[in-house]
Amino acid sequence: MRTTASRTLALSLVTGFSYPALAQVDILPSQQGFSGLIFTPNAQTIEAGRGSALFSQGVPYRGSIAELDNWYVNAGVFPHLEVGGRIVTTDYNSNCFTEGCGIRDLSATAKFQLPYLEDLTGFNLAFGAQDIGGAASNFDAYFVVADTEIESFNLRLSGGYGQSDLSLGVLDGPFAGAEWQPFDFVQLAGEYDAQEFNAAVRLMTPRDMLPYGAQLAAQYQLYSGHENQDQTLWGVSASVPFFGDTFTRNKYSDVKPDSQTQIETQLAKGDASSLTQLVGKLEQEGFVNIRVGANLDTLVIALESKRYQHNTMDGAGVALGIISANSGEGLFADLPRGSSKAQKVELVLLQNKVPMLSINTELNCYRDFLKNGAECEQMQFSNQDLAAKLDQTQWRYETVNDGFGYSELIFSPVMNYAVATEYGFFDYSIGLGTNLYTPLWKGAAVDVRHILPIANSDDYDDGYYEYDALENEVDRALVHQAFRLPANTMTLFSAGLIKSDYYGGQNETQWYSTSGMHNLGFEAGYFTAKDSIDTEDRTPLLAHYRLSVAQWNWQMQVQGGEFWGGDQGVKATSSHWLGDTRLDASYLNSESEQFVTLNVSIPLTFWRGMKPDYLTVRGVSEWNFSVQTRVGESHNQLNTGLGKTANNYHNLDRQYFNRARLNPNYFENNPIRLRNAYLRYLDEVVYE
Repeated sequence: MRTTASRTLALSLVTGFSYPALAQVDILPSQQGFSGLIFTPNAQTIEAGRGSALFSQGVPYRGSIAELDNWYVNAGVFPHLEVGGRIVTTDYNSNCFTEGCGIRDLSATAKFQLPYLEDLTGFNLAFGAQDIGGAASNFDAYFVVADTEIESFNLRLSGGYGQSDLSLGVLDGPFAGAEWQPFDFVQLAGEYDAQEFNAAVRLMTPRDMLPYGAQLAAQYQLYSGHENQDQTLWGVSASVPFFGDTFTRNKYSDVKPDSQTQIETQLAKGDASSLTQLVGKLEQEGFVNIRVGANLDTLVIALESKRYQHNTMDGAGVALGIISANSGEGLFADLPRGSSKAQKVELVLLQNKVPMLSINTELNCYRDFLKNGAECEQMQFSNQDLAAKLDQTQWRYETVNDGFGYSELIFSPVMNYAVATEYGFFDYSIGLGTNLYTPLWKGAAVDVRHILPIANSDDYDDGYYEYDALENEVDRALVHQAFRLPANTMTLFSAGLIKSDYYGGQNETQWYSTSGMHNLGFEAGYFTAKDSIDTEDRTPLLAHYRLSVAQWNWQMQVQGGEFWGGDQGVKATSSHWLGDTRLDASYLNSESEQFVTLNVSIPLTFWRGMKPDYLTVRGVSEWNFSVQTRVGESHNQLNTGLGKTANNYHNLDRQYFNRARLNPNYFENNPIRLRNAYLRYLDEVVYE
């Protein structure tokens, strides 16, 4: 048994100082992964839009602090809500069925902090759970915890109650702890974990020291009262904002103050510009299918952005900035404005020459928005009757820089993989996907992809996953044709080779409400195997409803019908947008089997790509990585293909609707990104 004096020493490391310190108390991951101390949580959650990754050693398991590796990824998906995924393992390669592998456990964690409570009471309260819903649970724990900060001492005190199946009684009962941060690079933590006392020291990079808001941290055990300890506790972690999150939430000029001067310099040139110069500037930046004309007192500009693949909104922001800086009073002199001095502009965004969204604004108002970031009330977004509006326009420039035949060579990693199974920690077959996408006439395109295998793990070479290993082949060769229909409906027909082995065709049709909040979709296909590998035809038939709430950066989709494999079921997906990163949590009930899947979707290409030409090289606008676990069963056997879809890369959501964000609701709730895009464009181009 450890002495009382030793326990007192451990707590004195974090509570024994009484002079003001120099830093606030950072939120860091615990040894288990969720935000907290060593084994216990605090009532904090990771900042919304931020992700973290942790590797640590030492896990309560089977009567000891076991010599196990702990991998954990965590994300702030909403303000006050963090979710994470965890893998605990002792062996990375052994086959659990034939060789034994100890433990290889995949689980999920969530913690929710009550909002506004601290402002009213001075303390925070949070609820959480780990090892949620797994078929074979090893680390079940549920807890409620409160904390408060004593700012003058940079001290956070926490306490709560837990119920758990963790070994050694960790988190099974009342617990308490303290975190003290005397300097911005060091933190001391001490806790009572419901059974014993623990203490640790943490070192971290000061805030804003690293680029992009990243932070690195390390934790090492100073003391533990657990005598059955096979492993000294330690861990390292890193956190960073997700792709584009800071760019969507904050003003770019706050990060780059000199951009304010740059924009004022550009806007001062507008009075001397002509219509020809404006068109030339747009063409110079790489916009294609440019048309310029007038509809009564409004200057109408239709164009397509193929250069900004992270988010269509970036291309719109750059275009509006160029228009604002190159459209003086003289340019509007010929328009019938009467006594009004308003400079009205309507920008129509095209996708493969199909009109998708219009932005109406008054340029003097928009210039003020660019200068100071104050909201421009004379800015409206619409997806209604766009074809009719273009037909009513008297065009002065017809299709400058026609994008016909402007092929894109799109490179991306391709992977078949399995995470934390009985066959290995991470089994993979990795290849390089080379996708040639060539737009033809309005709404038409040819889409061909080749896969070049690069590397396989042992189980994909000659093991359990051998038949799923990537092959050197063309796995997709399709012709697409899209049409914009009345009532804000769009349809896409695709025909050709899909998934390497099937020939056939598919139709996808979607309807959006006026605001874009509501979306109904339907897809149906018929595919026949080109060889005798599969005697059954593939006849996917699916419908979905999607609710998009841009105020919360959240979407909810329910999809049901017959999936690719012939299984029938329902799939519900909650999607959380953190800038251009999307986190998905899906529940699938197919053929009476249930699965939960966590997915992360990111763009893997430069923010501003190559200028479009007859051959442009870029990366993918969306790359996905997901993990899945079975729920509702006493076993955790692998999913052998339930709930799959045809999932063409160039579908309506990706190719035409900006990953389901090209709608008025999204633009109205993220207007600062229009300004940020133009300021970043100036930072990278004009003053490079």
